[in-house]
Amino acid sequence: MCAKDIMAPAAEVSEAFFAELVMRHSSDGVIICAPDCSVVWVNPGFGLQTGHAPEDILGRMCPDVLRAADSDPETTRKIETALSERREIRIDTAIQGKSGALLWVDLRVTPVFDVTGRHTYFIAIMRDITERKLLEGQNEEMRHAEALRQSERQLLALTSEWLYSAKSFAELLMVIKRAMHTLIPEADGALYIYDTPRSMLGLVTSWGTAPNFAQHILPDDCWALRRGRAYSYGLKPIEFACDHVDNPDTPYFCLPIIAHGETIGLMHIVFDGFEEGGVMRHMRAETLRNRWDISLICAEQISLAVANVRLRQELQEQSVRDPLTGLHNRRWFSEHAAREIMLAEREGKPLALIALDIDHFKQFNDRFGHDVGDLVLKDVAAALTRSISNAAHVCRLGGEEFVVLCRDQTEQQALEQAENLRLAVAESTPVLKGQTLPPVTISAGIGVLGRDGRALEDILKAADLALYRAKAEGRNRVVLHPSPGAATAPALP
Repeated sequence: MCAKDIMAPAAEVSEAFFAELVMRHSSDGVIICAPDCSVVWVNPGFGLQTGHAPEDILGRMCPDVLRAADSDPETTRKIETALSERREIRIDTAIQGKSGALLWVDLRVTPVFDVTGRHTYFIAIMRDITERKLLEGQNEEMRHAEALRQSERQLLALTSEWLYSAKSFAELLMVIKRAMHTLIPEADGALYIYDTPRSMLGLVTSWGTAPNFAQHILPDDCWALRRGRAYSYGLKPIEFACDHVDNPDTPYFCLPIIAHGETIGLMHIVFDGFEEGGVMRHMRAETLRNRWDISLICAEQISLAVANVRLRQELQEQSVRDPLTGLHNRRWFSEHAAREIMLAEREGKPLALIALDIDHFKQFNDRFGHDVGDLVLKDVAAALTRSISNAAHVCRLGGEEFVVLCRDQTEQQALEQAENLRLAVAESTPVLKGQTLPPVTISAGIGVLGRDGRALEDILKAADLALYRAKAEGRNRVVLHPSPGAATAPALP
């Protein structure tokens, strides 16, 4: 095309000239293919996009040009189907440049027909959208990361709710085990609690696929306990493995559990499979940092939950304990006796109640004062506690009245139990400031499930009636309702 042609009036310039001008100077890549999909022409824009010279492309099949080594199979299938059916398609796809770099393009393939309707060419126009795809990928990663964080926040909130709902330490351990396995599924974990002397920590629960934790660890074996703060191993350039860890190549966390300002235990989290050179090495650092943040939150929540359970148990214990003798009180007895009666009825097991009363207790108060009366009550309570069997519970109902709940005990066993208690009290000698007090004795009456009724009130009433009879017959004896007397002891003078 000469300068005269270019300067000619627009009406005299052919449409083909403008089309060729556009295709040659367009930044979009253009490929023209024959009906058999072989490439017959490419514009310079395609070369700029891909680095391919025309001779690299001419004669090749169009589907091969429009495909990368790792192209999506479904996208490739759609392009090939559109070409075979001679219909237009527009789709985002990846092609490979001459350097091997991946290039994302907005591809539009259009079949061309002549005036007779005969298919003559395919025209493929490609616009580079690599930057857009990278941004979309980054946005998708951000959305995915945010979705994971939202899921973690929801799990943490749910975990917190369950932790604070636990009424007992056993329930709390159950929640911890389930929650930690859910929040950090790729890790094994264990919870240790200090023993009473605080000389060592004992394993109370563990979780994971194949946990194998020591049953006890010493406080000095753990850097977290020695330093007084959470310790992560596997994230920093200078670090030392704890002595209680078997495999020093495995990343782990040690997090102290603190209640009311006192360290009461340790949570140990081990990432088996994250060791150096492991299959997850490429995501190790990022994953461990994320799990470290979660673990710190969990340790704090568990610490608060432990403190909450301890406070709740202390308040519960105070509400069911007699402050003077330390025995369970009437409230505890009423709740547990009713439950034990129901279980005994269901399982067909025996049960009995022993009603106890200190003989002439008012005389101790009147003669020596209430301080001595309190001493007698505590002394009797201690004697009863020492002599009670494992299947029985002794409670103080009020004043000088006691009751013993005898699980799985027949009438005869309860009778022997009551006699042992009577002898234990009679053999104890209360002493106040070096002065020996007069002998203390008790009277007892027995009520039995079934024979005396099936409701707590009926059995307790029968035991009380037997107790009144024991007092009427001279005190310091055991009476079985409704018989006149059994296993009696000599009456006090």
